Amino acid sequence: MAYVALYRRWRPQDFDTLVGQQAVKTALSNALASGRIAHAYLFAGPRGTGKTSTARILAKALNCDKGPTAHPCGECLNCERITAGASMDVIEIDAASNRGIDEIKSLRDQTAYAPVNGRYKVFIIDEVHMLSTEAFNALLKTLEEPPAHVIFILATTDPHKIPATIHSRCQRFDFRRVTVEEITDHLAMVAEKSSITADREALRLIAIQSEGGMRDALSLLDQCGVMTQQITAATVREVLGIVGRETLRELVQAIGRQDLSATLAKLNFLLEQGKDVRQVLTEAAEYLRALLLYKAAPSYQEVYLTDTAEALAESAPLFNNDRLMAAEERLHAALGELRWTVRPRITAELCLFDLCRQEGSTLAALAMRVANLESRLASGVVPSEFGQSIPKANAPSEKVQELPKQKAPSQNGEPASKMKASLPNLEAAPKTETKPAVKPQASQPKTLASALTDLPKAQAQVVEVEEYGGDFATGEEYWSKALEILAAEKKIAMVSCAKGGKVVSYHGGVLRVGFKAAFQCDRMNKEDYRKVFEDVLLRIARQSIRLECVVPGAAKPVAKAPVKKEQAPLPETKVENVPDAVKKAHNIFGGTLHEL
Repeated sequence: MAYVALYRRWRPQDFDTLVGQQAVKTALSNALASGRIAHAYLFAGPRGTGKTSTARILAKALNCDKGPTAHPCGECLNCERITAGASMDVIEIDAASNRGIDEIKSLRDQTAYAPVNGRYKVFIIDEVHMLSTEAFNALLKTLEEPPAHVIFILATTDPHKIPATIHSRCQRFDFRRVTVEEITDHLAMVAEKSSITADREALRLIAIQSEGGMRDALSLLDQCGVMTQQITAATVREVLGIVGRETLRELVQAIGRQDLSATLAKLNFLLEQGKDVRQVLTEAAEYLRALLLYKAAPSYQEVYLTDTAEALAESAPLFNNDRLMAAEERLHAALGELRWTVRPRITAELCLFDLCRQEGSTLAALAMRVANLESRLASGVVPSEFGQSIPKANAPSEKVQELPKQKAPSQNGEPASKMKASLPNLEAAPKTETKPAVKPQASQPKTLASALTDLPKAQAQVVEVEEYGGDFATGEEYWSKALEILAAEKKIAMVSCAKGGKVVSYHGGVLRVGFKAAFQCDRMNKEDYRKVFEDVLLRIARQSIRLECVVPGAAKPVAKAPVKKEQAPLPETKVENVPDAVKKAHNIFGGTLHEL
């Protein structure tokens, strides 16, 4: 006899063997017991949660010789035929491959015939959201008023794609994901009765990776069972290519210590072991998510699926909440980039570089860097470039950064966008010699917000700029997206004018765009155009961005050509007895007449 996969062999045959979905089981059982059976049902939920199996159980319960009953016998002729898929009264249709109007018309014609052996003719339409609009329209009337002997059961993973007119004619039941504990217990029972030896930890790991789908969990157990006689957690990791808990913990701790060499070495080790780049970044994001939730709510049991409480407590002090949020955003951005890149390893390395160096352009990354700089200032250290700090003046030979000695306002309410725009000025402040034994003044800024306020304001318009400055790639992305959005919003005149510009630099919250034509530059700098573009950039970047349009290479803003002054005419001299020919010439060419 041919081998039958575990998920087929252990498909539930009644409501008692259906794992999870207690609410669905209770509602359908009560409906069968009371005789209040609807003419159409809609089963919605993730894949592998029992929608099609429940539809078959319901069909069996309706047509069982002892039914309708919530406990079909499974032994009568109708139950056996439905279990074997040979019943002429239960018609299953895969809407993914039979989605046209012709198939639905054929189905509609079959509803006119009475059942052959059972009480009801049951039509099970799987993945019903795949039907075309015409097919839905053809089904609509029959679904609304079917014959008394017909029952429709529609199953879907995307209920939002089903028209509201279909929804309103069905009783909807939502299938939830099966919990990890429920899957683990069921896998243990299946393994025992299938002569498969498996550790509880391995079964739990399979349950986690199945993401609430019982069918996926049984398939994974089947796959691991052919690898070895004793299924362990290491076996599951090898089959699925997932990172081990200990290795993942070491990777995250290296990131927390900002040890870039150790982080890249750990990435290289995982890739040499055959791990997928996407899998590594995904699991790193899951671990950092567990750390964030552990710090916020240690009683939340979900986090302990990732690691033990002792291990999370060991790693948590290496991160603050802002840094964890920034790391999550950076990892999610990298996972999105992996769909398009041809060198996924480079994307992963740059992502880990940012995580270790606490860099990034998101608001969470900015907030983390602001908090870091404020803590340095509060501890009496003026920050310099990343990873280094310069102490305040204690000896004549030391060099420090002097901040302007102006009265600084409170940091309360300081917008993050303004602070970010000033960060480059702070980091780029020149180092100057200070006089020995100079004590700090009482009014000297003690917080980052105060320090940033005291910095000299940047020029409003910079014409001489360094090309490709700052985060040039991000600036180009923002500019191209802004043009796409405005084109979609039918701002044709603005887009036509802006297309003449190219991004020059993006630095400190300022996006500079260069134009060859001075008139385009002047038009873009007008308040009406500039405001519209800055609003779109705010929607894209979720932070304020100032737009500066310039003419690159010009030392000064383009000036208008001087107007040539006309010379004052010489005083006319009255000339008497002028011939008519001379008068006509004078009228045509102008000039002054002088008597000789």
